[in-house]
Parts: sequence; C-alpha cells; structure tokens
Amino acid sequence: MNISITKCIRELNRNRNVEELLPEYVKQSRNYYGSHACFKLALEYFMFFENISEEAGPLSGDEEKILKDINSIIGRFFNGMPGREECKGLAEELLALRKEITGRMQVVSAYIDCFSVYEYILNRIEYRFAEKEEEVPDDIQFTEDVVQFIFSSKDNAAINEKVRFVTGQLPMRMLRSKYFDIIRESVSIYKGNDLSSLEGFEYMFRTNAMLYKDENMDIYFTEFKKNLGRLKEADFENIDRKQYKVYNDIEEESTYELLKLSDLYILFGEITNLAYTVAAAAAYTEEADRVQDKTLGVAAAIIKGINELFTDKETDIWELAEEPPVLKEDKFSWLSELLDELTGKQETISEILDMSEAALGQITEVHSEAIESLGLAQDFDLLLRLSLLNSNSTFAELGIGMEDGKDSAEVTQQIADSVAGNLISEVKELFKGSSRILRRAIMANTLEKIPVFFNTPQEVADYISVSLLQCDDEAEKYASKKIIMDEIEEYSMFQQIEDDEE
Repeated sequence: MNISITKCIRELNRNRNVEELLPEYVKQSRNYYGSHACFKLALEYFMFFENISEEAGPLSGDEEKILKDINSIIGRFFNGMPGREECKGLAEELLALRKEITGRMQVVSAYIDCFSVYEYILNRIEYRFAEKEEEVPDDIQFTEDVVQFIFSSKDNAAINEKVRFVTGQLPMRMLRSKYFDIIRESVSIYKGNDLSSLEGFEYMFRTNAMLYKDENMDIYFTEFKKNLGRLKEADFENIDRKQYKVYNDIEEESTYELLKLSDLYILFGEITNLAYTVAAAAAYTEEADRVQDKTLGVAAAIIKGINELFTDKETDIWELAEEPPVLKEDKFSWLSELLDELTGKQETISEILDMSEAALGQITEVHSEAIESLGLAQDFDLLLRLSLLNSNSTFAELGIGMEDGKDSAEVTQQIADSVAGNLISEVKELFKGSSRILRRAIMANTLEKIPVFFNTPQEVADYISVSLLQCDDEAEKYASKKIIMDEIEEYSMFQQIEDDEE
C-alpha cells in the first residue's frame, strides 16, 4: 500500500479501511521512529565521543564498563547485518542496560537532593564568618522589590516559579503545624487525577525531604554516603570558621562530582534510548519494509566511525573518503564533515512523528479490538514505548503494554488522606532527631518544589514580611536576601537581552 501517514491517520480517525490501514500506520510510524533515532544517534554519538574525550575526564571502572557495553551493542548492530531475532536480542540487552543506568541515576539524583539541603544550611551560616559583600535593602524595600519581581510577568507559570524560588530562599520561620497543613493541601490537589501523578509527587517530596531510601545507595557511589554522614553529624548551630570550611568543602566537592556523574549518566541514557529505538524498530520490521535512504547510510557511517574511535575495532567506512584518513583526529574531522549531509533530516522527520504520536493514543483506544484481532498488540506496545523514549524525559518509566494508562486508578479522598498522613508521619519522625537548622532547610527545600499555596499577591507580600521579621539571625537574613537579589539581577539582565534582541 502506498499511502502517506497523514492520510492514513485521517482515514483511521474517520473509521475507514481500519483493517488495511492499521498495519500501514504501524509500519510507517515504526520506520519513522527508527530513521529519526538513527539520525539523532549519529549526532549524539559524535558529540558523546567529543565529550568523553575532551571534557568528562577519566571514567571509573563502573562507568567504563557501561560505556564498553553501549559501544559493544552499537558496534554489533551497525557493523554487522543482524536479522530480526538478533535485533530483538540487542534491544533486550539495551533495555537491561537502560535499567542499570536508570538505577544508578536515581541514586545520583537522591544524593544531589540530600546535599542540596546542606548547601542551604551552609549558605545561611556563611556570613557568620565571611564579610558582607554589598549592602542589601532593608526589610520593607526588599519586600517591595521581591513582590515587583514576582508579579512583573503576566504569565501565571512564570509567577508561580518565582514564588516557589523565593519561598525556598527566604528565612524559614513557618510553624510545623502550618507546614503539615500545606502538605495535606498539596496532596489534595491530586484528587480525581491518575494515581501515577500523585506517586510522582510522593517521589519528589521524599527526595527533597531526605526521606527517599534507595537500596542501591548501599551499592553505588558509596563514597558520597560517607560524606553525607559527616554532614549529618555536624553541629551547624555551633561550628567555628575552620569547621565551616571543612563542611563547606565536603558539600561543594560532593555536589560537583555528583553533577558530573549526573551529566554523564544523562548522556548514557540518551545514547541507550536512541540505540534501543533503532534496534527495536528493526526487530519488528521485515527487511523489505526497511527505509532505504542515502542519508540514513551517511548516519550509519558516522555511527560506525565513532564506534571505531571508541573501541579501536576497524571498520571500512573510511574508504568512502577521497583520501582515507589514518590518524584518529583526521578520522574525527572527516566524520564531522559528514554531519553536514544530515542537516534538516531529523527536523523533517520530527514533524511527522509529532503528528503520528498525537494520533497514537486515540487510535490505540478507538481501535483496540481491531488491533487485538489483527495481532498488532505487540506492535502498538512498541509504538507506545518508542513514543515515551522520544519524549524529553531520558529516564521515563516504560510501560509494558496497551493496558498501561487505561483505567488507571484515580486518586480518591481516602487515598489522598492516606498519602498525606504517611508523608507527615515520616517527616515528624525525621524531625525528632534533627536540629532546628536542618528542619528549616528541609521545609524550605520541599516548599520550593510543591504547588504554590498563596492565593493573592498580598498573601505573598505578607509571607515575605513575616519571614524577615521573625528572623533574628542577621547572617541568615543577609544570605537569603543576597541570594534572592542576585536572582532578580540575573533575571533583569536576561530580560534586557531579550528586549534588545526584539
């Protein structure tokens, strides 16, 4: 059948020729996913090599193994001629590797959230020992400046983002009873929504409240567990200048290394997602139905070339050059020239995929019986999975089939009450053995992430005023003001640049 995917979608939405068009929609969508991922992989793999070679620095043994596994699978796919069954095997290997990468990334993220709490504490006591760098406005002027900053935009999303930032940086002087009420109100917002959205809130809250426990924290990156333990034992209320420097160095160095690891694992995740998409699309596609495109061949050549640069396993793609390069740097330079031939291909396919993905949910739901009767359930499961992998969320949780998301449990009053009660109980238990300054840091860190709990600009202004009024620690107040004023200044500079460009 020779029909554009646009017409295919239109006809399916009109319930016409369903039995003929469903397989066609699957075939074309799958091919577009595979082609798009191949083009993108060529660019990302090229940049990945450049990053690993020039910026990432030496990798640890674990990261070296992950890199070796990624390169091995990519090499076997692009340098061999794998059949459908072999492609399925490679796709399964990539899923297993993706699971390991995701697990490690969750540990890194959990540690980053924990250290951010101590960053808050150390920032608030910094000016007990450091000279004040500049004057900051008095409380009244500061309140006016911040309110003006928050509501200078008419965009509600931008206003809410600014409110959350300011709330998380002001001196925390909220009563615990009020804080627990805000947790209940935040959870209640999810009533009537899918349970998965509330589970996402729970995960976010626990990580930012230092409540999240991951069994892999005892396996991966244990050096950070030791550093975190030293910070947990610190008496921040009574430390001297020398101790402050020791703890500040621990926090800064740990955060720096964790952010480097985070960047690396995001790269691992992105490359693995793209390689899986290419392999999985091929695994479900007959050889005769695969797209034959000259520029796809160029993309494959770039990937094969980069794979050789990573692994030192020779490939024949250099024969495509007028003067085959010999040195590694010359090979990399030649591959960079090939990238120019791919300009615009990824963007063109992205437009088609956007249309295909927009229709996927409706087609899956409306034609579910026909999909089952035609034996296309696995094919649509794959399209749903590839759609998730094509999203901006590198570590999106992948569903297992068409039933995922259907008839999803809804958050009831009882569920909301139970979740809120559990979170509050866990926080209360955590607070029992925590210092005042740590409790305040946890409250600030979580309030910055949850839905805005103010209803009017006046409530925001009152909160700022009361927060400053009740803070009798001048070092803390100065630090909070300075952090917020620096953000206002940066925002103003950014706005000025945008205005000048217009």
